[in-house]
Parts: sequence; C-alpha cells; structure tokens
Amino acid sequence: MSDAISSVTPVKFTVENPCDYPQPKYRELEAEEAVYLAECFIIQNGYTDLPSIADKSKLTPENLFPGTDEEGLRMRHDSLERKAYGYERSEIYGGSWIVVFRYKSRPNPADFYNGKMYESGRAVTMDFFGKRLRVRHTDYLLSMPTLRKIKP
Repeated sequence: MSDAISSVTPVKFTVENPCDYPQPKYRELEAEEAVYLAECFIIQNGYTDLPSIADKSKLTPENLFPGTDEEGLRMRHDSLERKAYGYERSEIYGGSWIVVFRYKSRPNPADFYNGKMYESGRAVTMDFFGKRLRVRHTDYLLSMPTLRKIKP
C-alpha cells in the first residue's frame, strides 16, 4: 500500500442515488475502495452540502445522538467536506478502516470549539470488508501520525 493515494474518481450523485458503489462481497477493501465508500456514506447520510438519501429509513444513526430526524439532519447538513482528508487501517474491532473528513469552514470558526475544526475532523469507520459503517462520535485529530493523507 502506498503512503498516500490520489483522490478517487468522482461519480455523478443524485438525490435518488447519491452513490452507486458495488461493494466486493468476499474480499477486504483496498484503501481506495474504503475511501470511496466512506465518501459515499457521508453524502448519503447528509453530512455534505448535498441532500441525504430520499428514503430516510435507510439513514445510519450516530452512536450517541441518532440525528436522523429533521433536526438531526439539519445539524449534520454541510458539516463535512465531500472528499476524505485521510485514512488508516486499524486492528481495532478485529480490523477496520478509518476514513477522516475535515469539517467545513463556518462563517465564525471561533464559535466552533474555539477553532478546533482546523485540528480535527470526523471519522467514518468500517470493517475491512466495508460493512458496519458508522460516523465516530468523537473527533479525530488530523495530525495523527498513523493517518495517511490523501493527495488533492
């Protein structure tokens, strides 16, 4: 695996099908596939500037605050960049991918955790096969030495 990957190939996103990604069923994902899947996941779940998937019953709740009701979706919306910042392989939970996204800039970043948004992001975790995707509740430091940054 290389130290960094280039940005993955963009796809056409629609409200009905924001990301059509055929997951491999019987093999572990490569880094590029895990990043692409995580990018699809945050779009589908309403964290980017695009609308979430139309079928709200398919949204993935967060661990502590489900965030799949109208208020939760409003809080999620446009909070993360569409493209992943970095990734890492982890042996946590028997093996997982961690894909990190930077927070989007806000009009007054000082109001957002005293500028913490520049130092941390949110992470999507999944097992090596691309299953059990979740957005971690806690922030993820962008300066983690194990994080492989993605070239723009």
